[in-house]
Amino acid sequence: MILARRVAARGAAVLVLMTVLTLPLFAISTGAAQEPPVFELPDVVVPGRRPQPRSATPASVSVVTAAELARLGVRTVGEALAYLPEVYVRGFGGPGALQEISIRGTASAHTLVLLDGVPLNSPAQGLAQLQTIPIDLVERIEVLRGPFSAIYGSGALGGVVNIVTRRAPGTAARAGVGTQGTAHATLAVGWRRERASLRLDAVHDRSQGFRANSDYAGSTLAGRLTFDLDAGRTFSLGLSHFAADQGVPGSTAFPSPLARQLTGRTVVDARWRLDGSAARTLRAWGLVDDITFTDAAFALTTRTRATALGLEGQAVWSRTPAHVLTAGWEVQRHAVDMRSSSPFGSSTLLQDAWVGALYVASDRALGPATLLSTGLRFDLHSVYGSQLNPRLGLVRQLDDRTTLRAAVGRTFRGPSFLLLFFPGCSNPALVPERAWAADVGVERTLAPQLVGRVVAWATAATDLIRSGCPPVNVDRASITGASAELEGRLAPGLAVRAHVTATNGRDATGAPLIRVPAWSAAATLHWTVRPDATLSLLAVYADARADLDFSTFPATPVVLPAYTVLGLRYTVTTPAGTWQVGVDNLLDVAYEPVHGFPAPGRTVFVSYGTRF
Repeated sequence: MILARRVAARGAAVLVLMTVLTLPLFAISTGAAQEPPVFELPDVVVPGRRPQPRSATPASVSVVTAAELARLGVRTVGEALAYLPEVYVRGFGGPGALQEISIRGTASAHTLVLLDGVPLNSPAQGLAQLQTIPIDLVERIEVLRGPFSAIYGSGALGGVVNIVTRRAPGTAARAGVGTQGTAHATLAVGWRRERASLRLDAVHDRSQGFRANSDYAGSTLAGRLTFDLDAGRTFSLGLSHFAADQGVPGSTAFPSPLARQLTGRTVVDARWRLDGSAARTLRAWGLVDDITFTDAAFALTTRTRATALGLEGQAVWSRTPAHVLTAGWEVQRHAVDMRSSSPFGSSTLLQDAWVGALYVASDRALGPATLLSTGLRFDLHSVYGSQLNPRLGLVRQLDDRTTLRAAVGRTFRGPSFLLLFFPGCSNPALVPERAWAADVGVERTLAPQLVGRVVAWATAATDLIRSGCPPVNVDRASITGASAELEGRLAPGLAVRAHVTATNGRDATGAPLIRVPAWSAAATLHWTVRPDATLSLLAVYADARADLDFSTFPATPVVLPAYTVLGLRYTVTTPAGTWQVGVDNLLDVAYEPVHGFPAPGRTVFVSYGTRF
């Protein structure tokens, strides 16, 4: 706690000082232009809300490409994130069950999830359901961890997950079956005519489940229409709809044999890009999130519809070859309509709110090997007021193989509608949860295609919301940690992504944060056994961690044992298509990521995909 407070206090002072010193530079051209450092890694969007080289940003970023996702053989975004450093994914069961993400020990609601830039976090609960996003739609996943998420506003206290969907037109199909009655099918079609292109995707997944009332059936329809206009202008219109029907078995302490859930989510976004003296973009988007929960055993029905509409603009100026300035604005309207009925009565929640935001970010090369990045964002919410969040980052290329990164920033997460206004158990006076965070890391090229990274971080959070009746802003937490990562090729034909993460999360009393393992690790090894075949080994480890047993009142603290889960994949590519055979939970380990919610045992699947 003391270390985290010192880091946060010093970081805040340095950030404010550097922001004040660098703001005047925004309007001054340097006499001799200096080029920013040049690196050979793929561009990412999340660090500065614009495409930029991954290694030229102070942010801690991981990128998972479509090729790696295919080798992993996973079905959802949540499953793919489990192999990234400083990320822990908690599943509440098999296919279709809730998947929570924790970045650097923060809560699941502290991660902002974007689908092609559209925020998926529901205004009702503040969460995004990672299990509802099928991998078949994904071109790449970008994960931003820590203080550099300050420029993204509410929900990004721990980090940001940006999911970029496939755009290139083409025709492809994939299908697969597995144990426990699992099956999936995907079809993609598309065409290109001169300056216009269209892509349509359809995905369906189903499972009989591994527990009573844990069956699942979900489908996604998505489309993207793109026009390349004259003078460097483009227009893109995207639409996706997800729908699922599933059993909700509940905790093993309180099973729910008749509980069902219908989930629906529709996302639409339109984006215009205009080139000129600045790269300007204008985006309009909408989100409708529906959840209907029923339990015939208790004659209970709850329907929650959360909607969000957004309009935003952004401009990027290359003021000099050594200075890039990004500025933007956002306007959003959030609304929640919740209706619940039971033999004990009924309740209704109808609320809405407006959000406005301004942000600016500057990336300036101070020399041939040094880059300074500053940012500032102001948010105004019609319910809980205003927030001002700065960030500061530095990249220093120590030599041709070693890069130093450091960042500090202030982030926040606003209370959800259910916390503010839930009938009979809410608190309209709640204020946002806030945190100062800092990190420092070193990246070194160990071989031509192998990179090692070591990162240390500290987070000091205040005004955390303690759930209850009513919820209150009384909790504090300090989180410190470090990770070591290896990514690339160990040898020709042998690719690796592996990490070990240590996390020390404590609340104000010194007790460990629940559901946060002190140690976690993951590894993926892909061995090209011959030119057309790859054998992959997947491994995830989570140390013992604190949890709560809600079968007692008050809830009793428990400690869940550590677990290691292994998986295998064998992928063969032929001229006709690609076959993949996989085994999950190879050793049939019995474990609970969350107390009372067991994970599936050993499962086997086979799939086939082709392009035509």
